[in-house]
Amino acid sequence: MKIQFKFILLLLAFAILMSSRSFAKDALLKNEVVVDKKTSDYLEIRHIVLKGTNEEIGYALGEIAWKWLDVKLPLYASPVYAKARKEYLKKNYPILLDRMKGVANSYGLPPNDNVHVTSSLFYDLAPLFCSAIYFPPNLTTNGHALVGHNVEFYTASMREFIKMKPVEGEHKLFSRDFVMEMYPDNGYPSIVIGTMDILNGMQGGMNSKGLFVAMLADNNSAKAAESNVTGDASGGLTIFQINRLLLDTCANVEEAKIAILNNKQSVGFEPAHIMVCDTSGKSFIYELSGKDFSDQFTDNERKPQIMTNHAVYLYPDVSTFPEVPADKTYNSFFRFKRLDDYVKAHKGKFSVDDAKEAMTLSYGHSQDKDEGAAAPLPMRTLWTMVYDLDEGTIDVKFYAKDGPADEQGDPTLVFTKPYKFQLEK
Repeated sequence: MKIQFKFILLLLAFAILMSSRSFAKDALLKNEVVVDKKTSDYLEIRHIVLKGTNEEIGYALGEIAWKWLDVKLPLYASPVYAKARKEYLKKNYPILLDRMKGVANSYGLPPNDNVHVTSSLFYDLAPLFCSAIYFPPNLTTNGHALVGHNVEFYTASMREFIKMKPVEGEHKLFSRDFVMEMYPDNGYPSIVIGTMDILNGMQGGMNSKGLFVAMLADNNSAKAAESNVTGDASGGLTIFQINRLLLDTCANVEEAKIAILNNKQSVGFEPAHIMVCDTSGKSFIYELSGKDFSDQFTDNERKPQIMTNHAVYLYPDVSTFPEVPADKTYNSFFRFKRLDDYVKAHKGKFSVDDAKEAMTLSYGHSQDKDEGAAAPLPMRTLWTMVYDLDEGTIDVKFYAKDGPADEQGDPTLVFTKPYKFQLEK
């Protein structure tokens, strides 16, 4: 009888384990490498498709985090921070709270664990330097809202970025990225391109209602204390989590503004501002003042809206820009002015090809330290894309390698073939 009892207990334990493991199988529909080191000298891009409950989605992302990215969960300074975070999310963002339960389960933690941080799954941390333009539908040839967006960074490791000696085998920044489609049972479906946080991370993306969010580094925004680089020690939501909240719950820019104002932003390692657009022709740039932590909104007035890496509310037009040396081609003001000149000089309405052409004007392809590196490093455009908010499509090319030098002696960029991804509506 004792042997039979032990056997029954083992069967029950195995059944519980398999039931838990079924989360990943249920929610993870695709985890496919679409760009590898044979296609690009630098990047690996995965196409991840998830469908299910938010707890199942959290479980699947937790498994990806420790299997692919070797993410180790950080610890709260005290259980009181975990309790406060969960209470806040219960009221303000229960979708994320459900995903956190799945993450905890995937790491073998109890659902009531108040030791490990499961609200983010950070890896390869770094700032993000980018450029973006929103083209409202009244100014496009196909009558659709379009967004051109570049993502750039130094092709280096975090140690090299802060002028430390690199370690053999460490991953370069922005070298492991993803295109992620998410179809939750609670919340709007969305498609994003992202890195750094597999649970919430996205540098740009849109939902099934045509709401688009892009996050870019902001050189003038509020910065975090060194003790709170992940943003988990001060309550509220990190900028990554705010972006995901907008895609999960908002149908248009007005709802997005209200959601931002109703949530506390926890300032983490990345000072950032965001551009939010919809299919109606409206967009805004949201920035957090580095002086007094006030919320700053800049509306587009149904005109094209440009954002690079300086605070727009502090420099509302090019006449307010400081002088920039001609050789500082990746400087935020320099890139903004090139895009602004292109928009102002353009005749007629903007096509998808026009949006793609505009983004070529702000490519990063120089040896540079202008955007925060401790020493000059190779700055490269790693993704360049155009979003069609009405179609739910992303046309994107990824950085493959350096090409021949241009007239200034900087390398040209060689990209992969174009890829097209579409959100199922």
